[in-house]
Amino acid sequence: MNLRNLLLVLILAVVIAGCNQSSQKISNKDAADAIYFGGDIITMEGDSAKYAEAIAVKNGKIIFVGKKADAEKLKGDSTKMNDLKGKTMLPGFLDAHSHYINSLLVANQCKLYAPPSGPAKDVESIVGALKKFAEERKIPKGEMIMGYGYDENVMPDGKLLNRDDLDKAFPDNPVRVDHVSMHGCVLNSLAMKFYGINAETKTPPGGVIVRKPGTNEPYGLIMETAFLPIFEKTEPMTKEQEIAWTKAGQMLYAESGITTAHEGATHLPQMETIKRASDAGVNIIDVVAYPFITDLDKILVEFPKTEWGKYKNGFKVGGVKITIDGSPQGKTAYFTKPYLTGGPGGEKDWKGELTFPQDMVNQMVKKVYEMNVPLNLHCNGDASIDAFLTAYEFARQGDYTKPWNVTTIHSQFMRKDQMANFVKYNIRPSFYTLHTYYFYEAHLNNRGFEQAQYISPVRDAIDIGMKPTNHTDFVVAPLDQMMMLWSAVNRISRAGAKVGTDQIVKPYEGLQAMTINVARQYEEENSKGSIKEGKRADLVILDKNPLKTAPMEIRDIKIMETIKDGKSIYKKE
Repeated sequence: MNLRNLLLVLILAVVIAGCNQSSQKISNKDAADAIYFGGDIITMEGDSAKYAEAIAVKNGKIIFVGKKADAEKLKGDSTKMNDLKGKTMLPGFLDAHSHYINSLLVANQCKLYAPPSGPAKDVESIVGALKKFAEERKIPKGEMIMGYGYDENVMPDGKLLNRDDLDKAFPDNPVRVDHVSMHGCVLNSLAMKFYGINAETKTPPGGVIVRKPGTNEPYGLIMETAFLPIFEKTEPMTKEQEIAWTKAGQMLYAESGITTAHEGATHLPQMETIKRASDAGVNIIDVVAYPFITDLDKILVEFPKTEWGKYKNGFKVGGVKITIDGSPQGKTAYFTKPYLTGGPGGEKDWKGELTFPQDMVNQMVKKVYEMNVPLNLHCNGDASIDAFLTAYEFARQGDYTKPWNVTTIHSQFMRKDQMANFVKYNIRPSFYTLHTYYFYEAHLNNRGFEQAQYISPVRDAIDIGMKPTNHTDFVVAPLDQMMMLWSAVNRISRAGAKVGTDQIVKPYEGLQAMTINVARQYEEENSKGSIKEGKRADLVILDKNPLKTAPMEIRDIKIMETIKDGKSIYKKE
C-alpha cells in the first residue's frame, strides 16, 4: 500500500471512529443529572461491605451503581460530575427514634446537657446558663424561660436542681427545665402556677412529683404521667414560627447526615403542626410520625388510617407509639429488682412501675394489632419488656401467622432469656448505645455492675438473628450519628469505663443499624437504606470511611454533605 492509500485508510478510520463516538453519545433526555466517583462508596447492600466505583443519579433516584467507566456512559452535556476526592459516600442516615417535634422547639431553648455536650456541670452552671440565655434573648419579665437536657445523675455531691434555686435566680419569670429523659421537668414557683400544680395536686398513677422535705409542696421535679399535662400545655406556635422553626429543626438533622427523621410520640396538635409545615412545602427531609396511644382516637378523626404509610409532601404517619415505662437514669424504668438507690422521690424498695396497668397495656397493644399498623413500644427496664411480651401474646392469641411490624424502643435492659421470644415473634429492638457513654455511671449506681454492663446488648441480638436499629432519642442525647456509631463500636463511658465489651459490634454492623435496618423498620427497604439502582438518592458524604478509621476516632468523622432525593440540603463549609 502506497503512502497516499495509507493516508486515506487512516482518515477513513478516524471518520468512522468519530461517527461511532457520536452515535454512542447519550442524549440529554437520558443522561444522568449527577455522577459521583473518586471515593469510597459503601452501598450497604448485604451483611458485608460492598463498594462501588461510581453512582449515577437522575430525577432524585439512583439509576446506576458500578464501575466508573460504565457510569460515564450516562454522562450528558448537563451532567454534574462530582469527584469525592477520597471522601466516603453512604446512604443517608435514617433516624430510628428521636423526638423530631422537639427540634423545632429547642432552637428557642437553653441547652443544658452535661459536659462535654453542654455547660450543665452543676446547679450553679445551670442557673448561669439560663441567665445568659435570658439576657441574650432579651426575654421580658413574665415570659417563660425554657431549657432542656437536665441530668440530675451527673450533679456533684448529690445537690439537685430544685424550685428554690430557680425562684431565687428568676423571681419574675416562669422557668421550665426539661429533664434529659424528656419524661419530666423541673419548674419554679411561677411555672408551677402557670401549669396549675400545687400542694393539693395529687401524684397520678405512674407519675412522680418530688415534694419539698417535710411538706406536700412540689419541689420542682415532675416526671412521667404527672408530666403529661405539662407537655400537652406547650404553647402553640404561630404560622410564621411553624415555618421558621421547621426549617431550623430539620437543618439539625441534615447537618447530622439524616435524611429521614422520626417523631416518636405525637399528639394531635403536633401532628397538625407537622402537616401544616409539610403542606407549605417546607420539608427538606422526610418525617415519620407515630401518634401516641392516648391521642389515637382524636388523631384518627383528622388523619384517617387509609392515609397512613404514604408520604405526602415529605410527611407520613408510620404507626402507633405506646410507652409503658420511664427512663432508667430518671429511675422511672420498670425492673424486676429494686433500684439500689431508691426511687426518684426517695421511695424504698423501688422497682419503678408501668406507665399504665398491665390490663390496659394488653388492650392498647391489641388495639394496634387489630388496626394492622406498625407499633413502636417504649420499654426500658426488664420488667417492662416482660410486660410488653405479655401484651403482645395477649393481642395475638396464639396466632403468629400474620406479619406485624413491631419495634421496641430503647430495649436497654433486655435480658438474654427474653431474646428468644423476640426472634420467635420477629420483633425488632431499637437500641440506645449512647447510654454506654452518657449514662453508664448513673446505671452503675442505680442498677449495679452486672446489669449496667449489659445495657443495649446489640452483639447478642445480632448473633441470635435479629436486625436491630440504633438511635439517639434526641433531644435526650445530642443528634450526632457518628457519636452514636462510636458508642456501639467502643462502649466506653464518659468517665472512661469499659461497658460490656462483649457487646461491641463491628463498624459495618453499626452502620446497618442506622441505614438498611431502619429502612425495614419504616417498611421502606425498597426505596431507602442502601445505594441501589431504583432507590431514592438519599446520600451522605463523610470526610473519612468509618470502616477504615481507628474505632476510637470514629466520633471525629465529619459530615461533609447531605443529599436528599438528589439535591444537596447541607454542605459543610
